[in-house]
Formats: sequence, C-alpha cells, structure tokens
Amino acid sequence: MPVWLQRLFTGVYVLFCMTLGMALVILPWTEGWFAGGFLDRWPAIQHVLHMGFVRGAVSGLGFIDIWLGVLEAVHYRDRQPPNAATDTGRVSHDQKQ
Repeated sequence: MPVWLQRLFTGVYVLFCMTLGMALVILPWTEGWFAGGFLDRWPAIQHVLHMGFVRGAVSGLGFIDIWLGVLEAVHYRDRQPPNAATDTGRVSHDQKQ
C-alpha cells in the first residue's frame, strides 16, 4: 500500500474515532437521546435507556473510541512496501564507513 494511502487511511480513521467518540460521550446526556420516536413502541427499552448506568456505559464506550483514535495518531508509523525493504545488494553511504 502506498505511503500516501496509509496516511489518508489513518487520518480518516482518527477523524472517525474522534467524531463517533464525542457523539457517544455527549448524546446520552441530551434530550436527543430519547426523542427519536424509534423506541416509542417499546417502553421497556426506553426505561432501560433512561438509566444512568446505561448512559454511563455508552459514554465509556465513547471515551474508549476517542482513546483509540488518539493512540493511532500517536503511534502511527509509515510502513514501507515489501519491495523497498528487500536488500538489492547495493551498499549505502552509511555502510561504506
């Protein structure tokens, strides 16, 4: 995979993790968490989603997602293509000395 594609993938991955993580941290504590209309048919599920434990668990997943994005950004290293890493028999300037 070319280096530019690795960098693009890493950038998109970090942006995705940070955005999703922030949404998961903030959304359970807003009114938008309950006003979807999708769960109006199931009051038992609505009751579970109102519990602080569930809100905290979803926010915890958001923090984990943010942490994964930061970790990927900090530990990113370019990986060279396999054909560039093989020894071609040439002696580099550093090896001559």
